[in-house]
Amino acid sequence: NPGGLAAVWAEERSRDAIFEAFRRRETFATTGPRIAVRFFAGHDYPADLCDRSDLAAVGYAQGVPMGGDLPAGPGGAPRFVVRAEADPGTAAAPGAPLQRVQIVKGWIDASGTARERVYDVAGDADGLADVDPATCERSGTGHETLCAMWTDPEFDPDMPAFWYVRVLEVPTCRWSAYDCLSLDPTERPSVCTDPAFSHVIRERAWTSPVWWVPPAP
Repeated sequence: NPGGLAAVWAEERSRDAIFEAFRRRETFATTGPRIAVRFFAGHDYPADLCDRSDLAAVGYAQGVPMGGDLPAGPGGAPRFVVRAEADPGTAAAPGAPLQRVQIVKGWIDASGTARERVYDVAGDADGLADVDPATCERSGTGHETLCAMWTDPEFDPDMPAFWYVRVLEVPTCRWSAYDCLSLDPTERPSVCTDPAFSHVIRERAWTSPVWWVPPAP
């Protein structure tokens, strides 16, 4: 689906601040919607961080943001906090709500093999929303905001790893479906009804990873 966006978390809207954010790798991207997502990792985050207004300040003070290298801690698995906000859109074209947030983990196991696992950490894993491809009308519910505190249940301090966030919207129609609906049924090209082409998409956002490199012995 065309129209992707790239974004950075910069201290201000200036050329220097934006390039500093690039150097920190504090970046994320979307398939087009203006979803906003923050992702931090640390060892001592408070359990109620999602309920606090100073989430970002604590995220920086007690850990690292997306793109950062996680430092060694006092032992045990690190804690991750993610907060995502749906694209509000406009009055004429409201944004779609969010369905769920996932954390994707990649690591190198003891045999040197690359592994990956996806964890659902917030929202509705089974999906409570849908869209009718014949009319593009949405049904069901979603979320304006999702936030989660998560601890990796399989963290191994001796294995290199990374974690990044994926945020999924509720299903929506592809732009081509709206084009088809704008035409008289007798004038629609065959692609409008060809089952080989999906008219439903899952817009999303994804962040830079947080990296873990085992400390030297």
